[in-house]
Amino acid sequence: MPLNCGMLKEEAGKKEEREALLNPLEMERQIMERDDLQQKQHKILSCLINLPRRMLSLHGTDNVTEFVLHNLCHENCFNIKKAAYFIDNPDFDCLKGVAGFARDQAPDDTEGIWSDPLAFSARMKVSSFNQKVRSQLHGSLRKGNKSYEELAPTLANELGMKSYQLCSWDMKHDNHGIVMYEKNDSVELDEQSLINGMSLLSFCPIF
Repeated sequence: MPLNCGMLKEEAGKKEEREALLNPLEMERQIMERDDLQQKQHKILSCLINLPRRMLSLHGTDNVTEFVLHNLCHENCFNIKKAAYFIDNPDFDCLKGVAGFARDQAPDDTEGIWSDPLAFSARMKVSSFNQKVRSQLHGSLRKGNKSYEELAPTLANELGMKSYQLCSWDMKHDNHGIVMYEKNDSVELDEQSLINGMSLLSFCPIF
């Protein structure tokens, strides 16, 4: 049946009515997503601002890296389920695991670990994931001009990490920091914010 102008106007009117009904719901959803994102960004900023002062409170402690990684992975910061931190040193031709975080093997309290560092350190010593990460030792990928994606599947398999992502940054003395991580939610992390946060690990002693 051929369409006439009246039928076309009627269909257009119905479409406008549907869009008018959907728009308020869509607008509400977008507002909620924006508020959630702003709240998450505020939590991350608060975490990163407080970390340097807390790091100074543990001056002389060897395993500051484990404390910092714990806070960065907490749900009030980047909300990461698992994270493995490595340093690639081309001068010594090695890529070494430094610290590992697994949510089911770490305390939930971010305040308590700083007030009772001995208890937290003891818990990290018996963390199987942390010990697996620290046992990793490979040849430098930077020295061989290779990408970290080449070694990532091997590391992920040994550490039991499935849906992993990589974050890397330059460090002093031509070293390179790498964090392999699994997110705890579906929210996409801002790459620059993540690098800015993880680069705080560069100021921790290697133990």
